Amino acid sequence: MAQSTAEQSEQKMGKQNQNGNREGQKMEEEKKVRVSKRMLAGLMKEMDFCMMTTVDAGGRLCSRPMSNNRNVSFDGDSWFFAFADSQQAQQIQANPAINLAYSQPDNILFISLVGTGEIVRDDRKKKKLWHKELERWFVNGPEDDNVILIKVSAQHATYWGKDGEGEADL
Repeated sequence: MAQSTAEQSEQKMGKQNQNGNREGQKMEEEKKVRVSKRMLAGLMKEMDFCMMTTVDAGGRLCSRPMSNNRNVSFDGDSWFFAFADSQQAQQIQANPAINLAYSQPDNILFISLVGTGEIVRDDRKKKKLWHKELERWFVNGPEDDNVILIKVSAQHATYWGKDGEGEADL
């Protein structure tokens, strides 16, 4: 006998138990993960690239891959090298709202950081954060006046992983 659409839907969603809850609902509630700066720092060290999303003058979201220079300690701020005349630098100066999306799909690990961006032109900070690998993009090194830092100060983080999900204001 063929199943009705409602029966098929109920099978996909899970059967209701005697209390009216769907099976698995309690399990989802138990899979909340405590998100902290320390926890994020440990995970983000292994995630070299993220998608940085900024807002253009027309209100459109614009994303591009950016390296967080791996092995940089996350303390609530993330640092990125860019050119002063780049689209992301111009957009941040006009509207500092930013989202950083990190992922390791093979490990079922995803992190979203919402925050604000700031352009930093501090030569000492550029030299401190500089890695030889960056010469691939910035051939004139950190001394180049057109090379700037983008500082992203995260205000909120959302985490999804094998062990569950969670979020926190930072």
